[in-house]
Amino acid sequence: MLLLVLAAKPAAAQDADSRRYLPDPSDEDWSFLKDAPKADLWDPVKYIPIRGDAWFMTLSGEARIRPEGLRIRKTGDQPGTIDNYLLQRYLAGVDMRAGPRARFFTEVQSGIINGAIRSARPTDRNTLDLHQGFFEWRQAIGQSDRLSVKLGRQELSVGSSRLISASPALNVKRSFDGAAVTYRARSWTLGGAAARLVGLNGGTFDDRSRSGQFFWGLAAAHRSPGFERGELAAYYLGVDRTLSRYVQGSDPERRHTVGVKWAPGGRRLELNYDAILQWGRFGSAPIRAWAVATETAYRLTATRWRPRVSLRADIASGDRDADAARLESFNPLFPGNSYSGVVGLLGPTNLTDLTPAVTIAPRANLTIGAEVPSYWRTSTRDGVYATDLRPIIGPGAGRGTYIGTNPGVLFVWQATRHWQLQGVVTRFLPGGFLRETFVAGGFGFYSGSVIYRF
Repeated sequence: MLLLVLAAKPAAAQDADSRRYLPDPSDEDWSFLKDAPKADLWDPVKYIPIRGDAWFMTLSGEARIRPEGLRIRKTGDQPGTIDNYLLQRYLAGVDMRAGPRARFFTEVQSGIINGAIRSARPTDRNTLDLHQGFFEWRQAIGQSDRLSVKLGRQELSVGSSRLISASPALNVKRSFDGAAVTYRARSWTLGGAAARLVGLNGGTFDDRSRSGQFFWGLAAAHRSPGFERGELAAYYLGVDRTLSRYVQGSDPERRHTVGVKWAPGGRRLELNYDAILQWGRFGSAPIRAWAVATETAYRLTATRWRPRVSLRADIASGDRDADAARLESFNPLFPGNSYSGVVGLLGPTNLTDLTPAVTIAPRANLTIGAEVPSYWRTSTRDGVYATDLRPIIGPGAGRGTYIGTNPGVLFVWQATRHWQLQGVVTRFLPGGFLRETFVAGGFGFYSGSVIYRF
């Protein structure tokens, strides 16, 4: 199942001074190198002329090495555990531009894990497979409008990625098989898509679309009035799953989602708000769910190191009675980590969270931040869920709503155009709901990434 590209992804044209290497290289456009002098080691493979002025090829690649570790503290008779493992991700792509309108983009991905991990995740390992492979047709309409049609396997995202994301934090990124259409005017973007989630099978070129997870959607976005950048958008997303799991049980699910997104921004103030309603059928039972997600941030531009202070507050519904037919658990579809801190510890289903955070920039290419997210269950009759919608702790595990607090520090250093280093250290402090569980003593987590892109 996959996404509609609401404000779809911006066509990220580069210029000779920036030479930006983006997380999704299919967003890049290196045509400026046709007339620019070669100034970087990789410039010769970013613009390889084929025929005439508009036919050229671009090669891209990424290597990410990420050591991670998790330590669960011993409590009473429950022994502690320590996991240390190494994640590796490799991507290699070819972008072939056949004139100003047509292009073919292909990218393969390899995800590898070495070391001990007691809770295996399917997104940690995929020997080698096609991550993206699509054909795009672009058509100019009038002086400024543009139409784009993509067919094939691709990354998709909606707005802030709260609902649909390739989730680049995963060792193996998500992709989808389907079609996406985007129409861009001066201040409007209209989009639509229908696609299936690509299932990970772990072997070599064996990933297939999951027939049990189909997505469709429409969206419209307008430049946010009164702000120098940002958008005001409305969207509809539909999903059909042959099997979904909640505390209430397992059944086929067809769910409809409507939302409004407001994300204006300026030099100082940044807002990112979503209001979401859901309905549909879970087996023979009706679905009624909702969520509100907000982030409010202010940057002190006149102060040294330009600190950014933010507050994220989210609330998503949980089921109020597992014995009643109606399902009230929120379905986050295919989220990134935007709900539960830099680690992405919990999924937003039945979750209320409050996260104050601050970041500073001692140098233009270095960001250091700290955040203190706290989590509560929205409903005491529902459990705690992972980001992939799996129930991980049932409602009977403890009492009360307070799950815990997860303070952490992180840094991102863009050492060069190609090299980026990231790191995060967090400590989970359990609340009353978890006092009788295996994480009653809390746990610590660290992660460090070295990324090279060209």
